[in-house]
Amino acid sequence: MEYFLAIGLTLLAAWSIIRLNGYKVSKTLTNIKYRQSDIHESIRTLIPKKLNNKEKIESQSAKHAANTMIKIIVIDSKAYWVKDNVFYSADTDNGDIVSPTAEPVDISTMSKKDIDKMLFILDNLRKGIQNDSGSSGNE
Repeated sequence: MEYFLAIGLTLLAAWSIIRLNGYKVSKTLTNIKYRQSDIHESIRTLIPKKLNNKEKIESQSAKHAANTMIKIIVIDSKAYWVKDNVFYSADTDNGDIVSPTAEPVDISTMSKKDIDKMLFILDNLRKGIQNDSGSSGNE
């Protein structure tokens, strides 16, 4: 009789364990996630941080534009530009540059205020140029 009681209790315990596991499995299967954002949220720790390490390729048209185009800034009816590492200025007439007045800028006779103005113009001319040795070193 003791054997039947032990077998019965063992079967009851095994049956309840199987039922509880089946309940947990069915409960987790009802929470199937269909949205892409839910799936991403559950696997985002497994995704590497820098997935795309492609080098930026400079296109042929960008190379051509960099070689043939010059940035010009017009301030106070004077145009300023840099060509062959020389800073030029010229007078303008209705937005057009007067070619005979083009000359390199001579900073040796300028005041501190004019030099600061020229440095501001030069900084704005250099904006957006890649590899202009202006890196902060954080790359």
